[in-house]
Amino acid sequence: MISIVLPAHNEQDNASAIYAEIRKYLPDIEVEIVFVDDGSTDATAARVRELRARDPLVRLIRFSRNFGQQAALLAGLQAARGAAVITMDCDLQHPPEYLPRMVAEWKDGAKIVRMVRQDTAGASGFKKLTSRLFYRILQKLSETPVAKDAADYALLDRQIVDQLLKFGDRRPFLRGMISWLGFPELQIEYVAAGRHAGKPAYSLRKMIRLSLDAVTSLSSKPLRMALYLGFSAAALAVAYLVFVLVAYQQGKVLPGWTSIIGATVFLGGAQLICIGIIGEYIARIYDHTRRVPPFVIAEDENEPPKSH
Repeated sequence: MISIVLPAHNEQDNASAIYAEIRKYLPDIEVEIVFVDDGSTDATAARVRELRARDPLVRLIRFSRNFGQQAALLAGLQAARGAAVITMDCDLQHPPEYLPRMVAEWKDGAKIVRMVRQDTAGASGFKKLTSRLFYRILQKLSETPVAKDAADYALLDRQIVDQLLKFGDRRPFLRGMISWLGFPELQIEYVAAGRHAGKPAYSLRKMIRLSLDAVTSLSSKPLRMALYLGFSAAALAVAYLVFVLVAYQQGKVLPGWTSIIGATVFLGGAQLICIGIIGEYIARIYDHTRRVPPFVIAEDENEPPKSH
């Protein structure tokens, strides 16, 4: 059996469409479809229940509130029962026509089939720019290479899923966690379609939060950068002190206002940056020590609906 995990946040107009596309492209394979309702405020759960009423392999997991896409993916991986699991978006931006090829590659021995986005139809210039910037920064800072433009559209063998579920990260970044495992990946390029219906759930604030989680979960380089910044500031301070002493020996009087303000602003900014970087890592440690779960499930319809 193949499991397909679909995070869904306010996807009432997409649930039936993505279900129909999955069944269309995988008609001869036993496929369970796990919808994870990430705190939707519309009729997403009701739409999934309608599908579930006529298809026992449709499952619904509903969060108590919105915990984010990565948490929804993690919940879906925990619930999935298939020998392989495919994660994809519910809005049809991840083209379902690639599903047969992904399954075929897995049957041929691929443990990870990663879909790599080449372009997104209708995406704004700002969206494309921020996406390129995100992956460029991630490649520079991450200690584990992450495929450029990798999406949360991937097929994972059960062995990979079991390894991912051993992580205890409160704020997971699954794309990076998959790369960290080190298994060979088979990559397939695709062009993302526009949303079938509805509005994107990712705001700029959520994108920034995901970026911070991605960097802090994959690398300790920012902490070392803070250390290097401190050494650089100290070196500049020593160099300036030597310059002042030489000038004093030569009988020159240096105006102090500009130099003092400049040094104060530089050192103050460097300290705040370092504190902010350290704070991000401390926040992750704090969340982990509190044993806060990454999500709370309000409803989990695991068993097939009973006929009356």
